[in-house]
Amino acid sequence: MFDHTIGRLLENAARAYGARTAIIAGDRRISYAEMIGQVRRTGRALLAAGLERGDRVALLMPDRPEVLYAYYGALWAGLGVVPINARLGAADQEYIITDSGARAIVHDATYAERLSGIVAKLDNGVLAHRLSVDPLATLDGGIPLELLLDKQSDAPGAPEVSPDDLYGIYYTGGTTGRPKGVAHTHRTFGSALFSELLELGLGEADTFAHCAPLTHASGGFVLPIWMRGGTNLVLGGFDPDRLLDAMAKDRVTATLLVPTMIYVLLDHPATSAADTSSLKTVVYGAAPMGTERLVEGLERFGPVFAQLYGQTEAPNQLTVLRKDDHAEAIRTGDLTPLSSCGRPVAIADVRLLDDDLNEVAPGTEGEICARGPHVMTGYWNRPEETAAALRDGWLCTGDIARSDERGFLYIVDRKKDMIISGGYNVYPKEVEAALFTHPAVRDACVIGVPDDKWGEAVKAVVVLDPAANVSADELIGWVKAAKGSVNSPKTIDFVDAIPLTAVGKHDKPTLRKQYWGGKTRAVN
Repeated sequence: MFDHTIGRLLENAARAYGARTAIIAGDRRISYAEMIGQVRRTGRALLAAGLERGDRVALLMPDRPEVLYAYYGALWAGLGVVPINARLGAADQEYIITDSGARAIVHDATYAERLSGIVAKLDNGVLAHRLSVDPLATLDGGIPLELLLDKQSDAPGAPEVSPDDLYGIYYTGGTTGRPKGVAHTHRTFGSALFSELLELGLGEADTFAHCAPLTHASGGFVLPIWMRGGTNLVLGGFDPDRLLDAMAKDRVTATLLVPTMIYVLLDHPATSAADTSSLKTVVYGAAPMGTERLVEGLERFGPVFAQLYGQTEAPNQLTVLRKDDHAEAIRTGDLTPLSSCGRPVAIADVRLLDDDLNEVAPGTEGEICARGPHVMTGYWNRPEETAAALRDGWLCTGDIARSDERGFLYIVDRKKDMIISGGYNVYPKEVEAALFTHPAVRDACVIGVPDDKWGEAVKAVVVLDPAANVSADELIGWVKAAKGSVNSPKTIDFVDAIPLTAVGKHDKPTLRKQYWGGKTRAVN
């Protein structure tokens, strides 16, 4: 289906739209011609440093144009990208670097100190090339990237890259306590990008505001926007005032927001008077959105919302609740579809299957399983987990759903033990492992509980040593230091004992019922 490489698509866009604005970042307005020049120079610099086709390049920096040059420069040169979530703890970041075998890292000053500690522990060959986009923040043994860039040409002439070459490795949390790398090729990831254009109605010359990290979900819209001659507006994070100002000043037409961001925007005092008339598309996903708040958003912004449901294993593209689905629900008064995750996208064969991969009867709950050109090639260096997730050609998502007569899917529970909080996946095993390293913790069980802001909030139920005198805030800080803010519990309940199943495991269904009473589904 997809026979292009990312570099070829970039070259095509730059040839077509050379003088147009490709990137806005603060006061910087960067043309397509300048963008492709920087991408070519960066790609050539990475190769000149000694990297070879298929080598992995790790990326760790906040949103700025340089992260786009490094990301797409690596892909243009036939290298694989390994984006590192800045919110993770140092131990997980070190694991990702080691597990991926990244030979190079491109970073800025923000994380230089943390990276220095990580680099000191690495084997020879891993991160042999340490390239800083900030000249005064180089690591031990590293160099400023600009020293290499100054020697490179920005002329056309991309190296040979195949659609089946490694695109990148995206790490997602693991139920066993370690992140696992999802491997994609140019063919698989590119298929997902094309599907976004097909499913979301992104128009010509859109201005897309990026509030979420460019190295993760939001970045999946950069190339589709460029393919249609649009502009990517880099906001450097979510700030409602900054986003509202950009809508008025730069006439933002599209953006990606997780539900928590939408809630903040709706509740912000400046929103009611803001000029949002240019806005045509708000893509939301990563977590379900409350129907009442969604209706409120439709009343405030109009029929601009589109929901995507997918996984890193099939980027953003399993089902879609289109803008016209939202509008129809409001027009008819039948709001039921607004609590669904939409209907299957055109490129995917999505079905509800039982444990033997047989399709379940209509209205019966089954696991969401999918086939398509955008499904991952597998988990990096994890053949057993790959075999468990990819069964007879089906990607088994671990999400349990039912369908209605119109084809809308409604997620009711998860087969996997996972929490989605503010759009981020949190794996309880990882949080529990961090809690157990505290000397006062005798037992710990982590679950997701309903939360109006986050969708689900991470809650830890903890049994302490009777002689200990430890506060909830202390334990929350302990986990935050080890696993980052996303994984740290929002609240902790201290108990004398955690309920167990007949075989002695934590009885999470019983525990969750204490907090999910009256809810129609076991995810929020």
